[in-house]
Amino acid sequence: MRVVSDADVIIHLSKLEKLSLLQSLYNEVAVPEYVKSEILIKEDAAIQWAFNSFLKVFATSKTKAEVIAKEHNIHIGEAHVKLLGEELKATLFLSNERKVRKAAKEEGFTVVGTIGIILKAVKNELIDMPEAISLLEKMKAQDFRIHPDILQKAMNSISEI
Repeated sequence: MRVVSDADVIIHLSKLEKLSLLQSLYNEVAVPEYVKSEILIKEDAAIQWAFNSFLKVFATSKTKAEVIAKEHNIHIGEAHVKLLGEELKATLFLSNERKVRKAAKEEGFTVVGTIGIILKAVKNELIDMPEAISLLEKMKAQDFRIHPDILQKAMNSISEI
């Protein structure tokens, strides 16, 4: 499975101290150089570790990304991810941003965000239900820019896994 990721999912999982879930679930995650430069502005040892192990960096065309950004009205970094996903024929696109998720779905990508990663980790028994609920509560308490209703719906669905 080819997986591409936007910056926000990587940053959120790092804040939750669960970046390793990406490696456990997917072995390797592709990231454009542009996104790496965005992420590494913050000095974060976990993210640096991830780039040295399972986050694989690829070059993408600035010109093509600019066209995608204008076409879908998304951030240039997200456009680089979409472009990389197309080039790699990725099957999974990781992003939390609504506009980006919509654009990626329109192009036929399956899209998962931070919450989806947590839910899949429970399903694959990488974390247990109480830990997943704790992570979602932490996201709610620390203002992760995810609507509280979405977080509550995710908490409710954990018991159904």
